[in-house]
Amino acid sequence: MQPSWLTEVRVASVRETAIAAERAGGAVLAGPMDISPVGRLVVIADPSGAVINGFEPTARRGAQRVNERGAWAMSILYPHGASNFYNEVFGWTSEPYGPLTLFRLDGFVGGEPWQPVPRDVVALMVRSDEGEAHWGVDLWIADIDRAVRVAEERGGRVISPVESAPPFRRARIADSAGAVLTLSQLVVPG
Repeated sequence: MQPSWLTEVRVASVRETAIAAERAGGAVLAGPMDISPVGRLVVIADPSGAVINGFEPTARRGAQRVNERGAWAMSILYPHGASNFYNEVFGWTSEPYGPLTLFRLDGFVGGEPWQPVPRDVVALMVRSDEGEAHWGVDLWIADIDRAVRVAEERGGRVISPVESAPPFRRARIADSAGAVLTLSQLVVPG
């Protein structure tokens, strides 16, 4: 398998998530399984083939740092599609937001008050020319130019060079194992 960054969604029950995924037209690829001592995991694919994990925690509760420099910022579904599946499986609603679609979870409050999207946003879906459906991971960094340079120095490669996508500057890179991710630098005037 091609190395990749994976997205895990915290769920109340991986068993129920597996049932919901199949009912919504997706597939269970692995599990439910114990990954002691941290929790239980199920690997599912949506109807378009994009893989995502359901995670039922016991010891580990999830990311401790999000939406800050040097940490995970967002998971992004490429290309656009399958929004009903995520509503049925995870309770996410979808809402157009310019060229993006926001996945929102009612009652969830994450991120920071000043971030460019509402705080109940849990993921994004984008239109893309990329062939196979997949989830991508976006890391928020302080200096995009430096991060791209260091990635190349340490065996990574640039997939898409730095570009402006206000309020961000972004680049897609492959890490030294070949797994692709997006790096984003928030650019706030003043």
